[in-house]
Amino acid sequence: MPDLVQRLKFQLTPWIFRGLTASVRVERRQAPQPGPATIFASLHRDMIPAIIGVAPYRPVLLVSRSDDGEILIRTLASRGYGFVRGSTGKEGGAAFRSLLSQLAAGRSIGIAVDGPRGPFGTIHDGVLRLARLSGATIVPVVATPGVHLSLKTWDRTIVPAPGSRLAITFGERITVGEGDAGRHVAELAVRRALLGDSR
Repeated sequence: MPDLVQRLKFQLTPWIFRGLTASVRVERRQAPQPGPATIFASLHRDMIPAIIGVAPYRPVLLVSRSDDGEILIRTLASRGYGFVRGSTGKEGGAAFRSLLSQLAAGRSIGIAVDGPRGPFGTIHDGVLRLARLSGATIVPVVATPGVHLSLKTWDRTIVPAPGSRLAITFGERITVGEGDAGRHVAELAVRRALLGDSR
């Protein structure tokens, strides 16, 4: 049964996503102008709306090596996004270097800051290290969906309903300064933008 479910997801998800993006009414708030390479950062919960929201920038997305990651690539491959497989954590050296190369080449990237396995709302260090080493700024991406489904998963995945309104708010650009102090200030800024939490 699990294999059948995965096969169905693999076949149906691209069609479902195509219908969703064709019908959802997207409002982009404070959208940054195209320009220097940017790190678009969202919560894993907001990944589907965020991918829709950043479509005009065609970023390179960090995608896990899971079966669901393969489904995501199949779904988005024809839409101009790029992909790096893996993570930016302890096991993600190759993925981290690939993302740095993309930023150095002037291409924007997209990362779920608490992915791929949480805990929910945790700002993992990878996004901060990428910004510090590349000099790129972080732009938080927050989804405010209208009618939607919240999945009962660790990340509380949001799936907008077809034909619904979807507001995507882009936060102010965040620069990661030098040393622990610079990293801490940037982490608080990302947390505040994504979670409204200043701890």
